[in-house]
Amino acid sequence: MVRDGSGRMPGTFGRGGTMGQVPQKQTPGVYRRRVGDAMVTVVNDGFLDIQLAILRGTDRPDMEELMQAQFRAVEPRLTVNAFVIETGGKTILVDAGGGSSTVYSMGLLPDNLAAAGFAPEDFDTVLLTHIHPDHSNGLIGEDGEPLFPRAEIVIHQDDFNFWSDDEARRRSPAALPYVGAADALLQSYRGRFRTSSGGKVLDGITQLPLPGHTPGHSGYQLDSAGETLVIWGDTVHVPEIQIPRPQVTSEFDVDEGLAAENRRRIFQHAAHERLLVTGGHIHLPGFAHIVPAGTGYRLVPEAWRVTV
Repeated sequence: MVRDGSGRMPGTFGRGGTMGQVPQKQTPGVYRRRVGDAMVTVVNDGFLDIQLAILRGTDRPDMEELMQAQFRAVEPRLTVNAFVIETGGKTILVDAGGGSSTVYSMGLLPDNLAAAGFAPEDFDTVLLTHIHPDHSNGLIGEDGEPLFPRAEIVIHQDDFNFWSDDEARRRSPAALPYVGAADALLQSYRGRFRTSSGGKVLDGITQLPLPGHTPGHSGYQLDSAGETLVIWGDTVHVPEIQIPRPQVTSEFDVDEGLAAENRRRIFQHAAHERLLVTGGHIHLPGFAHIVPAGTGYRLVPEAWRVTV
């Protein structure tokens, strides 16, 4: 039998496919890592395509050069992730992806949670970094019903207040596209929100206010057995651009100047303390460190670990 140019027998596709069939998707987007005594699982919800035109703070040729230097398509494709933290007998979800009611390229969270061994009723708490559809729409079904039957929803007080105030959010051009999604979430989980203004929200977990992207945008810091992980939410949308150029903001930001200021602040904190970081739009497997580089920073992704 003659092999084709790939070295495979004709009509086969290696171990990932069957005769005559080309695999159409990856295996489940799930990656686990221990942080002290806690287990953290990155769960991919899909991706979101955006245009460089929504970014500002440097010129387009600079952004194109940064993307091409990392062998990316010029127009960014954002990874969309959520996180499961198992600690102290609790199962906690941080953000929830975009769900199936946003765009076709998101909504993988339920299948990937199941592949990781989790069911919606397992979750005690959902920690939201902010109310934007690619981070919170995954909490509700297509008919608006809550998908996590037991979970308390923790959100910064300023974000809850902003998205509950119709006049305030309609004065903000950055908020207008997301009013409907915010209303659906607030209605679906009415009476199940717990607001915080920073500080400890659960044993070993601290809310880190990082306003600007939204009025109450926050990260969460997990501390366990001497190890630390910072989940920085939407501090970074396009890591290829905003890590070397922290001044770059987007039309998604309610207060662009404050968003850039707090991006630099959390970068400085994580770099100085040599902390492990992750975020909703950090490419899989999702864990990294950040180090100073010139006038900006450089992301150092952690290598894939075969064992947990």
